[in-house]
Amino acid sequence: MRTPTSRYRVICRLSALLLALSACTSPITATPTATATLQPSGTPALVIVYPSPGVDTPAPPSPPTANTAIPVLTADRPPAATAPIVIRHPVEPGDSLWGLAVQYGVPMAAIQLQNGLGASTIIKAGDVLEIPPPDAWEGASTYWVVYEVSSGDTLSEIAARYGLTLAELVSVNKLTAADFLMVGQTLILPLNAPAEVLVQAPTLTPTAVPRPSSTPPLNAAMPASTAIPTVGAPTVAPAPMPADIAAWPREVWRLMNETRAAYGLPPYAYNETLALAAQLHAEDCSQRGSCSHTGSDGSDIKTRVQRVGYTGSYAECWAVRASPQGVIDIWMNETPPNDPHRRTVLHTWFTEVGIGVAPGPWKGYYYVIADFGRPR
Repeated sequence: MRTPTSRYRVICRLSALLLALSACTSPITATPTATATLQPSGTPALVIVYPSPGVDTPAPPSPPTANTAIPVLTADRPPAATAPIVIRHPVEPGDSLWGLAVQYGVPMAAIQLQNGLGASTIIKAGDVLEIPPPDAWEGASTYWVVYEVSSGDTLSEIAARYGLTLAELVSVNKLTAADFLMVGQTLILPLNAPAEVLVQAPTLTPTAVPRPSSTPPLNAAMPASTAIPTVGAPTVAPAPMPADIAAWPREVWRLMNETRAAYGLPPYAYNETLALAAQLHAEDCSQRGSCSHTGSDGSDIKTRVQRVGYTGSYAECWAVRASPQGVIDIWMNETPPNDPHRRTVLHTWFTEVGIGVAPGPWKGYYYVIADFGRPR
């Protein structure tokens, strides 16, 4: 006769066997759970419980591993600011800090600060300079330059030395008039002329410009006998922005001739051959993201105009601006004797011009190339 204890052992073994067989043969994929119940006799028995068919039982999450990406909530995090676009300019023989400032439409101080030049205006061929976007320097003259404070300097003395008001110096540098200066501290001088020119030139009224008494040599960049008024240029009323970039070349030409007329000079004729050379160079500058008077293939202005079949004397101006009026303004706002672009716009030897335009390095800005000539 079997005792209750032996019956209990048999039931447990049968239950374990049923559990093992169910795990192997049951079509239900959910994980079973086991609970102990009491039979009427008081003998505990193992009962297997399955989830109802059709009910999904989520599996417990597994711990993250080293390669598991853990999501991070970013709803309250502001989007990362887009870094301003800068272009890199390889310094070529003949480049100057002021020349680059004119070409890119930024003050010298912007290039100095961007490249950690301090107060130095010396750049060397082979260096690569970063040119910051001009948006932050809108309205600044290309002559703005970094100044390094020396022993004994005061704000009022520095302002007086460079023909500035104390308010101008304080405003540009975000100072107060009571600020103490430290030796070696850098300031921005908001100049409108070269720092070396401390005496303002007399104001002249634009009149007819005398023609040179002798014919200058072909390809002369600027005959010494050409007389150009130095300051006091007339104001040309700003024109509305052309809706189509394709209209820029003729608009720059129109504004250029209006400026020449104000000085009593005849208009430049528009030459399509020169315009082709200018357009090809503008597109080359756009593709490489920087510009100079040397093409990406090493070509100079002479090579480029001869490639398209132009023969005669020639010169070239270029700028990066956001409007045709801005192109004329940056060329005409130069101060003698550092005014090569201004003198070319007002030249009395060249008779025609062609202009090219291509997208610039910053949104809304364009490379504008003007090739001037006098045919043989």
